[in-house]
Amino acid sequence: MRRAVLVSAATLGLAWGGLRPPAAAAQRFQGTIRFTVRDESGRTTEITQYAKPGKSSFIAAEAGKPGGGVIVDSTAGTLTMIDGEHKTYTVINLVAMQAMMRGMAGMARGAQGAQRGSADGTPKGTITATGRSEVVAGVTCQVYAYDGTNNGKHDTGEVCLAMGAGLMAGGDVMGMTGMMGMQRQTMQQRLQAWGPLGTMLAQGYGILKGTNYEDGKLKGTLVVTAFQRGAPPDAAFHAPAGYAEKAMPEMMGGSRRP
Repeated sequence: MRRAVLVSAATLGLAWGGLRPPAAAAQRFQGTIRFTVRDESGRTTEITQYAKPGKSSFIAAEAGKPGGGVIVDSTAGTLTMIDGEHKTYTVINLVAMQAMMRGMAGMARGAQGAQRGSADGTPKGTITATGRSEVVAGVTCQVYAYDGTNNGKHDTGEVCLAMGAGLMAGGDVMGMTGMMGMQRQTMQQRLQAWGPLGTMLAQGYGILKGTNYEDGKLKGTLVVTAFQRGAPPDAAFHAPAGYAEKAMPEMMGGSRRP
């Protein structure tokens, strides 16, 4: 499970150094997206995202290792964490988790205030159409080059973007839009902080392919291998058969119901 979370952060940060998984204001995609991520060491992770109204799941598996992931059911108010290594799953109360996250966010804001005046870590730079196009997973996308700085690092690379298709189309992440209690204003602020790419994602573009270099060194690549619209099978939103439920401490939202 820890690997799945780390992969998601790395994946969505690939095309512009400062990206982190957010949630937006309205669900935009119903279907299945599969993509492959390779990091600077050559490690490969296969990731599948499923989304339909009220439910989403994110399953990641490093080559040769058991997969893990997250299932969100906004109707039931639960988040289920899947641990493929130990064949267990844990159900968390979303309301309790959101309260805990708000508390942590408050502490983080306090820490940032104490460090006010430090260097600005907001990504800055340009994104430029190359005039090239590619077909990725059956979708035609336009190639853009980016060049900028983030946290003192020189970020360069390319992304292939398509309107309404691919990862983070419209700023949405794995169909989790609105499920985690985020406000539209918060999401828009985050997209603005990501610079030119964030602006294009907010306008409805999605990522089909990307390559990222940091100070001239390859940091990772991403490519969508399958993009299919339409409701995924119900099994995509349940823990795999034979997995045992593992209790979560009450302070972490162990109760299934809000």
